[in-house]
Amino acid sequence: MTDIEGLRTAMHAAVDGEKASADELIRLVKRRHRRHTIRVACIAVLAVVAVAVPAGISLHDRLGAPSPVPQARPSRHLPTKMSGQPMPAGTNFRLLVSAGNGAAWYSTAARRAEHIGGLPRSQGGYQFLGVLGGWVAWSYNAASTVCTQGNQCPGPPKEFYFIADGSLTATRIGAGYAVAASSRRGAVWLVTYPRASTNFTGSATAQLVSTTGRPLGPRYRLPADYVLGSGVGSDLLLVNGTQQNLSILWDPRTGRVLRHFDNAIAAGPEQIAWSSGCKSCRVQILNVSNGQNATTPIPGGDPAALNGTFSDDGRLLAVQLPSRELAVFDTDTRTLTPIPGTALSSAESLRFNWQNGGYRLIITAGPHNQPGPLQLAYWQPGNTRLKVATIRDPREITELETGAAGPLSGGL
Repeated sequence: MTDIEGLRTAMHAAVDGEKASADELIRLVKRRHRRHTIRVACIAVLAVVAVAVPAGISLHDRLGAPSPVPQARPSRHLPTKMSGQPMPAGTNFRLLVSAGNGAAWYSTAARRAEHIGGLPRSQGGYQFLGVLGGWVAWSYNAASTVCTQGNQCPGPPKEFYFIADGSLTATRIGAGYAVAASSRRGAVWLVTYPRASTNFTGSATAQLVSTTGRPLGPRYRLPADYVLGSGVGSDLLLVNGTQQNLSILWDPRTGRVLRHFDNAIAAGPEQIAWSSGCKSCRVQILNVSNGQNATTPIPGGDPAALNGTFSDDGRLLAVQLPSRELAVFDTDTRTLTPIPGTALSSAESLRFNWQNGGYRLIITAGPHNQPGPLQLAYWQPGNTRLKVATIRDPREITELETGAAGPLSGGL
């Protein structure tokens, strides 16, 4: 399930009177697209990392028709592990993790975490949202007592902090109820409400602020029944709180709705991937800066089953196909490149996202909700095989499954 689909499900649960906390709704708004979850700072080191890894293929470098889409096959016939080549010596992944009552950078080469300063102690640890140039961090909070099942409200505001890629010091952004990525480096959208008891689908305001908390523009009142999904170009992608599949592209300066989307799948800095959901539909990608809409070869008949994430510059879209295989669509060449060795059984959990600022796709796989070895892999344009590492140490697995390293997945 993509983040946007999880958000819609939680919203529907609230509307239908089922159990769904406002904190969960706000939390789902924060997890997103090109930065959603595994944001990994990947650096080259002289030490050798003893690990193991799977298969991938390079992107086409020519213009041409969309690539054929691989046919789906029953998941019961799929493998339980990724396949490929051993990860090259000298490769080290630095992962942002929630460590105890704070946050840390975890090195797979050193097998240890390095503490990040500037964050208050948090008994429940921290959760993260990837943005251009780094991460937003905020503390896990207990459920608010001012909100009830009949009044899905945001509760007390949270303190948000920014951690630049590789930095050992966090800076305070400010207090609010949600943060969304913007297409501007060094800036995020901060959501506030007039009162803690206000219904979460009404009276929200969004303001572009710097990662040090300096206002970069006015506060904009969001339309009723909408919550902030992401900044796309100079506009905002908003998710409807009462209609399951509806999103809008909204101009905060004029208050105009620029475009409606039935099923938004992923968002980039200037891109929105979506599908009408008809049986023969293919996923579309709208570039909001030039208004061009591209048809991809990605099947769009069941958009709720698609899981995708854009690279930071929006050129590449990584998506898990209905066949459960990962593939990468290049918006420049209009080609779809499947990554062999990534189609796993439904009993396995496969998560992925792009390394900050680059074209390296980071992938993890392991038993779904069960103990066992964790595979850490990467693919990038030009690779002919996926590179995989197998992690067996329980402590290291735990580190990699917290904070920004988990849950990993694409989506809005």
